[in-house]
Amino acid sequence: MTQFWLEVQLNVDTSRGSLADAAYVWFDTLTRALTPAERAELAGLPAATRINPLAERPQGEPGKLYGLIEVDRSIDGGYPRTERRHLSDEGLEWLRGELADLPEKVTVWIGRFTENGFLGGRLMYAKAWPLRHTPGWLVLDAQVPADQFTDPGSGRAEQQRWLGAIRQAADRLNPSYGQIDYWRDKGNTALERCSTGPARNAQLAIPQTRERLRGYAWLTIAAQELADKLGGAAALAATGAFAEVEPLAEGGLRLLATEDFADYGMKAAEAVFHAVAPALPPGMPRERDNHGDPPTFVVVADPSDR
Repeated sequence: MTQFWLEVQLNVDTSRGSLADAAYVWFDTLTRALTPAERAELAGLPAATRINPLAERPQGEPGKLYGLIEVDRSIDGGYPRTERRHLSDEGLEWLRGELADLPEKVTVWIGRFTENGFLGGRLMYAKAWPLRHTPGWLVLDAQVPADQFTDPGSGRAEQQRWLGAIRQAADRLNPSYGQIDYWRDKGNTALERCSTGPARNAQLAIPQTRERLRGYAWLTIAAQELADKLGGAAALAATGAFAEVEPLAEGGLRLLATEDFADYGMKAAEAVFHAVAPALPPGMPRERDNHGDPPTFVVVADPSDR
């Protein structure tokens, strides 16, 4: 059975302040909210680490906790350079300094070594990277196995853990867009994957997210500018398309389509589409064959016709 992943993504711009601060808030919030005991256990380690995820030899004691910060940059000639530190208090202080000059990508994760001593058993995995061609924009994301949300016994509790963590981050960051949906390549939304022209390119779409939504999903976060365009919280709640419509602390709305992720399918997506159509990019999406891909809940209709 194919293992699908969910992607939690926020887009942030400099209107809320420093992107370096935003990236740090993202990692700090997620690790505190999702893995507080593990973060506390790792806190006293030195910054320096010998852990290398690319190494072909065992990296640690089977079952032992690890936490890693990875910073990627390009050096002269375009060659990549990666530096790593423990996810500890000293390591996080090092990260603050690295963020002053935004790297190409930062990855933070916590897990346990496999029975063979390699990195595995991810408990939390998150990234941050600035847009390459449009300064002033930052993509924040995290990934979680989809079956953790759909497990009949523990799925609802796992959903609530992640919703709570994302709410904390969004309240502090004033994102221009956000979502929880199946992970797709290059950070694209489901709508972008089904679109043509500029609308299918996340690098072009993200800088427009205070003017139009990049898509819609089980959880959608809309900037205040778009919330106003859609009539505000009361009007969106009145559509009946959402289980929850909540304002965020610094502006914008958190729109949750169904109480349980497992209940989000095409019917729920159609209701959300009609509710947010005025804020979506115009154009007719293509129907896609989902063979081998995660489920795609995109209405094949031009929102400008609504």
